Amino acid sequence: MRFVVIGEGRPAKALLDVLVAASGATVEALVLKDPESNPLAEDARRRDIPLVDVFRFVQDIPQPGRSWLINANSTTIIPAGVLKAFEGRSLNFHPGLLPEYAGLHTHQWAIRNGEQEFGVTVHRMEQRIDAGVIVGQQRFPIRPEDTGLSLFSRCLAAGAELFPRIVARIVQGEPLADIPQDMTRRKLYRHRDALDGRIDWNASAQAVADFIRAGNYEPFASPTYVARLDTAGDAAVEVLRAKVEPASRGKPGVIVDVSDEGPLVVCGDDAAIRIVKARRGRQSMSRAHWDEYLSQVPGRRLLGRGDAVQ
Repeated sequence: MRFVVIGEGRPAKALLDVLVAASGATVEALVLKDPESNPLAEDARRRDIPLVDVFRFVQDIPQPGRSWLINANSTTIIPAGVLKAFEGRSLNFHPGLLPEYAGLHTHQWAIRNGEQEFGVTVHRMEQRIDAGVIVGQQRFPIRPEDTGLSLFSRCLAAGAELFPRIVARIVQGEPLADIPQDMTRRKLYRHRDALDGRIDWNASAQAVADFIRAGNYEPFASPTYVARLDTAGDAAVEVLRAKVEPASRGKPGVIVDVSDEGPLVVCGDDAAIRIVKARRGRQSMSRAHWDEYLSQVPGRRLLGRGDAVQ
């Protein structure tokens, strides 16, 4: 059984490990972005696996054959001609649960939507993105402390566990569990819809806290947004962590207390969040930094989504 692997990172590495170890499996090629500098390239060279540049791969349509194409954590859109060459033998790893979480950055949306559970999916590829029949899923709980980065890392780890089971069935000639997606439950998340980091103080305190942690990719850069506070004529403060606390009634966005932990901000449900980690530029916000910053905030009310910066 022959395989062409296109992918990045931990899922692609795990898939290569499984295929190299599997009796009766051969990796025809590893398709990478920039094979000369990709960290996976050296691993492939040690194993005598041919390397192919992804841009050449999608342009030079291969001849139809009996090989399998497996996309493990690559965001490359596979053209129809390539899919036809691997008709019935192309699989995609999606870091999210289908059909409810199709598209991009779905792990961040799962946190923002208040989900208690998430997971990953392997499905057959077709022209429509993330729409092919499902051949395997793995679910796991979302932890209260999960951030955008930690949940994505857990998705990659789950994919590294799920792929070997599916590949084993292919190599052994066993049928895959083809489960059609219920498209009435499909939700497609787009990159451009996940870029606004302004906090909506009219939302519930829990929703605000979830929005903040979903955008937290520290120590790396977020692929979408970092929750932020905007004030007129000043650099934004990036908010990385917050916790929900009770609060007396007040207008959403109003700061009712500042402690050594950070400011307490009223949200739309008469609860509040305590901002416990934030930065301005590269500097973490201390009590003194908050006092200075908030002295410039009219009425001690933070602006948010839907508010005009004045």
